[in-house]
Amino acid sequence: MERVTVNIVNRDYPPYRGITGESAAELAGYLLDAGMVVNVIHVDASYFGKNDDLPVGNLFKVKSVYKGGNRILRLFANLLSGYLLIRKSKKIACDVTVVMTYPSLINMWASLLLKKRKWILWSMDLYPEAFVAWGLISKKSFLYTLYYKLTVKNPPQAVISLGPLQTGFIQKRYDSRKKTFDSLKIKYFQLPCGIFDLQVQQTLQTQQAPAAERPSWADSSKTCIGYIGNLGAPHSLDFLYAVVDRLDTEKFKMVVSVYGYGSKTLALKEYIDGKEGIEIIPPVKREHLKYIDIHLASLLPQCTHISVPSKTVSSVCAGSAFLYYGKAESDNWHLLHEAGWLIPAEEHYKCSDSNLPNCKLSHTDNREESPADVNEGVKDFFQNFDLKKLDDKKAAALGLSAKLRAEKAQVMKDISETCSAIARKC
Repeated sequence: MERVTVNIVNRDYPPYRGITGESAAELAGYLLDAGMVVNVIHVDASYFGKNDDLPVGNLFKVKSVYKGGNRILRLFANLLSGYLLIRKSKKIACDVTVVMTYPSLINMWASLLLKKRKWILWSMDLYPEAFVAWGLISKKSFLYTLYYKLTVKNPPQAVISLGPLQTGFIQKRYDSRKKTFDSLKIKYFQLPCGIFDLQVQQTLQTQQAPAAERPSWADSSKTCIGYIGNLGAPHSLDFLYAVVDRLDTEKFKMVVSVYGYGSKTLALKEYIDGKEGIEIIPPVKREHLKYIDIHLASLLPQCTHISVPSKTVSSVCAGSAFLYYGKAESDNWHLLHEAGWLIPAEEHYKCSDSNLPNCKLSHTDNREESPADVNEGVKDFFQNFDLKKLDDKKAAALGLSAKLRAEKAQVMKDISETCSAIARKC
């Protein structure tokens, strides 16, 4: 029997750093183990540097169009890179193509160029909706209308979403196509990003681990709070400012490891520089996430369902708790609320937290306009915090992590079977 061939298309892929590339590599490994041929088409560069991960599958690379940090140039480069990636993939024979959503609008190019191909959309961030949420274009603009129509023109055979609430959001996108495609039947899979398979130890075992196994920044005498990962357009800088401003350094230590070129990243580093009890650390290995007791994560209200941060998922898989600033009606809170605290967000953000290219962010800009809900929410969190609640949240995280891993294994199997079913119909 002829082996099924799957193309996976994404901007990032190991050894280049990035959570979407790690996710792509996990799927590639699973499909290879299932006996399939896997081709990976990616950009030969990353904004976030390299790590020690080894790539799997047959690799096909597209040259990087732009490696700098200018946001406008990056947007245009991403648009071109998406076209080049899909065009490259189209030249490589396969039974089904899995298209992720990096670079931005690559799903539009898939819709346009893969008309006679079978493809699966893996939604990390949703475009062009993200451009509206970030304030780059208006939903009523000609550009948005054009991008949206082109994106849904040729629907995929299946969609991998980041949770049930995002699935509902995406379903509404394709409902409008049912009049054109009477037989439109899209299969939906839910796979939260950030589930990893490391063995999680109990809190007591973690704190008593030999010193040689612990990173230099770990401090078992205090409760460790950390922000690890990207700080981009969907995330709240005001939330992190509020935590920094109210941190009791006698009881807490805060660690920060942010990457990327965005103005928010630079503003946060500038603000915390030299502050007592806060340490900027190098990229954190997954096995070291457990030394952070409470992970910080946020999602601006207007980005709900358009993005689903992986930080809460990774924290739960590490056996840690999280503090989340966002809407309760988001997959992060819907799926993982037992292991975290919620600070409900309201939709009242201005330019000071938009990460737009014409906004010069610093900790001195518009601080009096920071939303009251985030300041009061962080204040209440610290006032009502106790270690017993933390232990309860960590215990819940251990249970949730086991559930997430089991669900991930089943979804990987379902995706593999779907690829085989699509191939049989070709």
